[in-house]
Amino acid sequence: MGSNHFNPKVNKKRVLSHADCTVYSVNGLAVRNIAKPDEEFGNFATRDEFPDLIPEGEIWISEKLAPREGVFFIANALTRCRRQEKGVTDKAYDEGLEVERLLREKLNRVAFRYGKPHKHVPDAIYIEKYIVLPDPQGPVTVWVVDGNLVRSYYKTDYTEGGHGYVYSWVPRSEIWVENGVDRRELPFIVSHEYLERRLMRDEGIDYDTAHDFCSRIEFDMRKGRGLIQKTSVVPSRRQKLHKGDLGRLTRDEVFQYVLRAYVRKKRS
Repeated sequence: MGSNHFNPKVNKKRVLSHADCTVYSVNGLAVRNIAKPDEEFGNFATRDEFPDLIPEGEIWISEKLAPREGVFFIANALTRCRRQEKGVTDKAYDEGLEVERLLREKLNRVAFRYGKPHKHVPDAIYIEKYIVLPDPQGPVTVWVVDGNLVRSYYKTDYTEGGHGYVYSWVPRSEIWVENGVDRRELPFIVSHEYLERRLMRDEGIDYDTAHDFCSRIEFDMRKGRGLIQKTSVVPSRRQKLHKGDLGRLTRDEVFQYVLRAYVRKKRS
């Protein structure tokens, strides 16, 4: 880790050790800023996901999520590590999720719905309205939601954000970003989710492909490249994306740049 320069600092702190595994809490924003485009740090991670960053035998969990959900992520990660050690690599991920899901039901007393939407989204899911985007097909409301509840109700490995074109439990006219990320990251996550939503809705691109495109777009934006340099999303002479810039994300020039610079370029 010595060759990496984190901004902000990774703030790595030991939480506990179990057998030959040590759990550390880290600043998720710092890890996401230094990660490679195809590496996504969500709620927690091990060396398997970040071979150039996380040392052998370490589990990193988000420091912001650790106080409320750390026990769930640790149980998941330790289960996964134990199964991998025994050579059961094809089932390790699913078995880790199952342990986390059962523990959530027991401690949170929330019945897991296996992705089945509520008839009406529980009010407790919504924390605050973040912004309304002027999409060509109608306003899109971006909500900050309770990530703990979303993971407990619908999808155990939910992380960062989502929208109704991939998750049936999110209303189609909404984007959800969870409260477990640094507020400074929200504009980048919203950009990812909005553009992914547009690619799926307007271009008929499947989720996995759209997600890969938008992960690259988000990575470039975090580095001050791509949309930030080539479109009017961010005013000139400024390289950082702010909440107030997000309304310009819906401009046609932005979407056309996404198609030209990422989608068609990749397919050519």
